[in-house]
Amino acid sequence: MIHYVLLKIAPEADLDAVEARVRQTYAALDEALDYLNDAVVYRSCVQRDSNADLMAVVRLDGPEALQPYLTHPLHMQMAQDLKDAVIGRTSFDHP
Repeated sequence: MIHYVLLKIAPEADLDAVEARVRQTYAALDEALDYLNDAVVYRSCVQRDSNADLMAVVRLDGPEALQPYLTHPLHMQMAQDLKDAVIGRTSFDHP
């Protein structure tokens, strides 16, 4: 299963710092979790109100791996640390 996460970052937030934090966390998750693979973080090359600023894409072994990934301490800490910087979040899952 492919899991996509799109993040809209607050204009006043340091996008470089947020991107670095997201990349660091997904690299650590990729290393720590056997069921999470091929984590990649992309930054939008066009700034528009309707665009997300960052997109993370991971391959999970299956739908049953989604909840353990979402509740993993590394993921939870990143979400907590970035709660003031992220003003919009959308996820999408596909087989």
